[in-house]
Amino acid sequence: MFVVSLISNLKLDIMKALLKITTVVAFMFIAAISMAKEPKLILTAYSEAKMLVLELENVSNNTYIKFKDAQDNVIYAESVSDDLYFKKFNLKELTDGTYFFETDGAFKSTIYSIKVENNKLIILDKKEIVKPFFREVDSRVFLNLLNLEKKDVMIKIHDQESRLVFEEKVTEEMIVEKTFNFSDAYEGNYTISVLYGDKSYDKDFVVN
Repeated sequence: MFVVSLISNLKLDIMKALLKITTVVAFMFIAAISMAKEPKLILTAYSEAKMLVLELENVSNNTYIKFKDAQDNVIYAESVSDDLYFKKFNLKELTDGTYFFETDGAFKSTIYSIKVENNKLIILDKKEIVKPFFREVDSRVFLNLLNLEKKDVMIKIHDQESRLVFEEKVTEEMIVEKTFNFSDAYEGNYTISVLYGDKSYDKDFVVN
């Protein structure tokens, strides 16, 4: 009984240690992304005026904003490149219903759910989606993805003729880390696709 108890306690200690390590790694991953040039976002709703005010700082060249209705129709879209961005959105002409305001940056997307009802505007919730992080070093491409919900992740690589040259399904992984070595690949254009949840992200890579 003592030996069984000792083994159980040892397994529990190991599990706790692994959990701590995983948590630290996840925290470091988030911190690394946060330190990158990702826009600082403030979205303010003025309910009675039915107005949204968007403020962005540290805007990169690949930041996009969209305003969509519940049917996913794009009402407004813009590519933002100014380091400081300020804009008012007058929504007085909108009919009652649910709308979505989205900012799409290099490392994450932020989606606000907005409700218009009885001449008032309310922000219902905010959702952040971390995007895959790609890094190129010589003939290699490094992929990192923080997958807190442990969703299935499908990774595919296609060549310029749209032929599938690599495919892998990753399951039950909180942190997905992959290295793709193109040093022996034929010259041409390749696309690395990462699919998880209902999102798909692509990275193009040229082999000379």
